[in-house]
Amino acid sequence: MKHDHNTESFLQDGIDNSYDKMLTSWKLNNKELLGPNFTTGDEEIHVLVKVQEAAVANKKQHLEWRSTRCESHAYNPNSQYFLLEKEDMDASGLPPVRLMLYCRPTFHRQFEFLRDKVLHEGHLGWILGPPGTGKSTTAMAFASTVNRSEWIVTWIHVGKFMDWQCVRLIDDERKTRSLEISDVDEVLAVEDKRHHVVLVDGWTAADEFIELTRKCVRWFRHNNGVKQRRLAFVCSVASRGKVQEDMEILTSAREFHVWSWTLDEYLNAIKDDKVFQSVSQYLDAPAVLPDEEMSRGAMVESKYYYAGGSCRYMFHFRTANVATKLSDAVDSLNDAATVATRDQRSSSSINRLFGKFQRPHGGGAVSPVISHYAATLISVKCSPEAIKKFMSTHQDSSNPALNGWMLEVVFFASLRNGGLDLVDAAGNKLGSWNQSVIVVSDAIPALSCAHPVWIKPEKWNQGGYDAVMVCKRTQHVRLVQVTSAHKQSFRIEHFYGWLKMLSESPESFEVKTMEIFFVSSKTS
Repeated sequence: MKHDHNTESFLQDGIDNSYDKMLTSWKLNNKELLGPNFTTGDEEIHVLVKVQEAAVANKKQHLEWRSTRCESHAYNPNSQYFLLEKEDMDASGLPPVRLMLYCRPTFHRQFEFLRDKVLHEGHLGWILGPPGTGKSTTAMAFASTVNRSEWIVTWIHVGKFMDWQCVRLIDDERKTRSLEISDVDEVLAVEDKRHHVVLVDGWTAADEFIELTRKCVRWFRHNNGVKQRRLAFVCSVASRGKVQEDMEILTSAREFHVWSWTLDEYLNAIKDDKVFQSVSQYLDAPAVLPDEEMSRGAMVESKYYYAGGSCRYMFHFRTANVATKLSDAVDSLNDAATVATRDQRSSSSINRLFGKFQRPHGGGAVSPVISHYAATLISVKCSPEAIKKFMSTHQDSSNPALNGWMLEVVFFASLRNGGLDLVDAAGNKLGSWNQSVIVVSDAIPALSCAHPVWIKPEKWNQGGYDAVMVCKRTQHVRLVQVTSAHKQSFRIEHFYGWLKMLSESPESFEVKTMEIFFVSSKTS
C-alpha cells in the first residue's frame, strides 16, 4: 500500500470504507517492520493489520498457565483404595474435592490398559463406559502416577456447555489453564526432550469435538519414535458409534470398556470407615420402617434401588436428586420402546438411563436399564413386549441383583396392558389375571366393591410380597411374590402383617379366600 493518510487511518481505526477495491500491485516492503529478508509474492494483496494492545493483553492472560507444586503419586496394583487430593482435581473439569477411590477390579484393569497398551505399546486408546462408572477419576489417578522424568502429561477436559480445562504435569509442577479449540495446537506443541502423553476427557461423538479429534490424532500420528507421543480419549459414552476402519488401522486403536458397578462392589467399597463417612450423607434412601436404624449394607441396598450401576448416583448425589434426574431423562424419551432396546444411545439424557455389564466367561456385554427405579419409570411408557426386550439384553448378567426386578416390571406392565396368563411347569394354562389399575401404596387404599384392586408396595424392599390383589365383592385376597430365583423364601410374618393392617383399616372385610402365589417367568 502507499503510505498516505488513508493507510494511517486504516492502521489506527480499522478498515476504511473507501477501500472498495484492492490492487495486486500493492505490497508490503517496509524493512523496519518486516526485516531485510522479507519477500513478497506476485499476484497477491498484502495487508498489514495492527492489533490493539488490549486484545493482545487479554489473549496473553488467557494463555497463561497457573502453576503449583505437585509431586507424583505411587500406584500399587494390589491396593484397595487410591487417594486423590483436592489439589489433584482443581481446574481439571472434575469435581474439586478430595476423593478416596475404591480400586475395584475394573480400576486396576484400566490402569493396566493405559500403562501397557497406550504408554508402552503406543496404541490410540479409547476408554468407554456408561456415565458415572469412574472412567475419568481413574484416568486422573493414572495421570498422577506417570513417571515425569520420562513423560509430560497433558490432561484436556472438554464439554459442550462449559469452558475446556487443561492440566499439565511436568517435573514437580502442576500447571492449569482454560482452553479453546484454537489453542489446542499450541498446547500440544511442547518443546521438550521427554515423551508426551495426552488424555482427552469428556469426549463424545458430538459435532463440537470433531475438530478437536482431528487435531489430537494428527499430532499423535506425527510420532518420530524418539520423542514418543501417546493419546487416549476418556469417553462420556458407552460406545463410540460408527468408527472409520482406516483410522482404526492407522492409529492402531484399542478400546477398553469400563463396566457399571455391582451391588457387591458398593458393599466392598464402604468397608473402609473413612470411605463410608465421606459418602454416608448420600446413602439416604428411605428405610422399610420409618424409625429403623439401618446398617451400612442396608443403606447401600436401599440406595441401589435408585442408583443401580452408577457410582456417581450412589456416592455423589442424594436420593431425591437421583430420582429427579432419572425422571427427567425418562420424560425426554420420544419413543421409549425404540430407545430402550437399541444399541447406540448418544443423547446424554438417554445415555444415563442404561448401564453396561460384562457377561460371565467372556460372553460379551449387556446393557440393562441402570436401576430398578429407572426401569419402573420407563415401564410406564413401554409395552410389556418392549420391557421383555430389556430382559433379553441382560440375562446371564454378572450382576444378579438386576435380574429379579426386571421380571417385576414386566409383571406390572402386563397387568396394566391386557393382563397375563398363568401356566404350570409343563406349560399348561391355569388361568388369567385380567387387566387392572395398579395402586401404589404401603397403606390400605380405598377399595372398590365392583372391581378387584391391585396394590403395589411403595417401598421397594417391602418384605415377603410384591403385589396384593383385593376383591371386596368376592372377599378374596391374593398375595404375590415375583421372583426369578429357583428357590423362594417364604416369610409368613409379612403376609400376616398386611392382613392385620387390612383388618384394622376402614376398608376391612371378612376374607373368605386367601391365595399366595410365587410368580416367575417361563424360563426360570
